[in-house]
Amino acid sequence: MGDILKSPYVSAILQATFINMVSYVVGEVVLSLKDGSGFAVNIDYNALGRLMSWAVVITPVGLLWQQKLDSRFPSTKPKYAIGSRTAATDGDNPSTVEVYNQLNIIIKVVLSETIFSIVLNSAFIAYITYIEHGDSNLTKAKVLNEVPGLWTRSIRVWPLRVAFTSLVALFWSVYVNIFVISK
Repeated sequence: MGDILKSPYVSAILQATFINMVSYVVGEVVLSLKDGSGFAVNIDYNALGRLMSWAVVITPVGLLWQQKLDSRFPSTKPKYAIGSRTAATDGDNPSTVEVYNQLNIIIKVVLSETIFSIVLNSAFIAYITYIEHGDSNLTKAKVLNEVPGLWTRSIRVWPLRVAFTSLVALFWSVYVNIFVISK
């Protein structure tokens, strides 16, 4: 049992399932506060189960997508000598020191936020609608009607995600630099 929990797929599926569960409950709280009923949350366990099962279905697909992107567009590259200096410290091999490949990171973000987000949103709407209603015509209509709006709203969130990621990267860089300097 312990070996299966070490699998990155199992770990990611469990995390995604938990996040979907929490996001459903938080969404219900927000809706109950919005309609004035306070924290009187009425959990639809069927809807919760659909969201949790979605995490089990899509997480491996997302991991495979990221692995393919990483193999085609690696996020890091070896840092070689620049001028008379290298990124390596005394005794390190400069070819083992890696730096971020900013162009590849941008490519991966653009591909993920365009191609994969459209596929992901389409698959989500289709999965949830079909599981709930069992009607392929309704499912197709919902995908065609709702995905364009979801995608345009996700584009509006990009700057916030980039800003948040940049802020986390800044703090991480400061931490790593302090760690390296203090040694």
